[in-house]
Amino acid sequence: MITRNEILEQPQKHGILSRRYRSLSRPLVDFIGKNEPASIDFVGCGTSYFLAMGCAKQLERLSKRRIRSSYYSGSEIMLGLAGPSEGDLLIGLSRSGTSTETLLALEKAHRDGVRTAALTCQPGSKMIEMADLPVVLDFIEETAIVMTKSFTSMAFFVSALARELFAPGSLDDYLNNIPASSRATLDDSLNCLETFAIADLDHFVFLGYAEYFAASMEGIIKVTEMSLTEADSYQTLEYRHGPKSKVRKGTLAVVSTNGKSLSEELAMAGEIERLGGRPVIISGGKVEGFANIATRYGGEDFGDWFLRAIPLQLLGVERAIAKSLDPDRPQNLTKVVQL
Repeated sequence: MITRNEILEQPQKHGILSRRYRSLSRPLVDFIGKNEPASIDFVGCGTSYFLAMGCAKQLERLSKRRIRSSYYSGSEIMLGLAGPSEGDLLIGLSRSGTSTETLLALEKAHRDGVRTAALTCQPGSKMIEMADLPVVLDFIEETAIVMTKSFTSMAFFVSALARELFAPGSLDDYLNNIPASSRATLDDSLNCLETFAIADLDHFVFLGYAEYFAASMEGIIKVTEMSLTEADSYQTLEYRHGPKSKVRKGTLAVVSTNGKSLSEELAMAGEIERLGGRPVIISGGKVEGFANIATRYGGEDFGDWFLRAIPLQLLGVERAIAKSLDPDRPQNLTKVVQL
């Protein structure tokens, strides 16, 4: 099964990126240093939109707001509804480098005096030709329609870039630790999902804050496109304000916790459990009292945010199989959206 195999390849790909990161990032780091943009923004569509969301939040966090960072869908820039300003840097995110709306967004931004960069996995793609500075993760060869390893690998690159730009003393440890955390997250996810009767689950809820919310939103896309299952995502405590009315026996709620709000988020998980749902906690270290997936990431800087999409990717695959659907052939979808 192509999609599942590509999910399982992620720790290996993260190891390759860790080793190649500095040579890949150097031209972009130099470009940013030369142009000194007031804001470093991201644009993408579909999965790449939630990638843009997480990247922007991670960049602002690591810079301690010394620089602004916004995220946009390709369509809102293309349509003139929002966008960066002259002198900013806009980084286009696209696995294929050919998503029409992202290309048009970069084209419009360039006309408006905005510097552009591209992050893609496809050598020779149109986005590479359009951008002032391209970065190509050419070792990410993703055959599946559904984005999995490309999402986490591009996110890893940008999260490492944030450290190189604004916290260089932490970069080496980060590059060394993420591949091991990726393996730990994958192993824990596989073990955790074995404890659930996936066929009995008909409602997924993904909760978290900041970068973890971006990963949760990406989870909605994964389980929706592969398994056609009802899915919701909210900031964790917002779930109390109405949405918890949907909790039922078939609800699986994945709460992606952070150290600052851990106790409150665990209380929310307990509330979901009392309402009949099944909570799973994703955390940096082990958490007792609930089904738990631990990334073994020791930092409190949300640097493992993209790894927390891995169990949600697996949920999409396993739920699809339980419904006799083929996750390699998601309904109504193609690998690239070209208009």
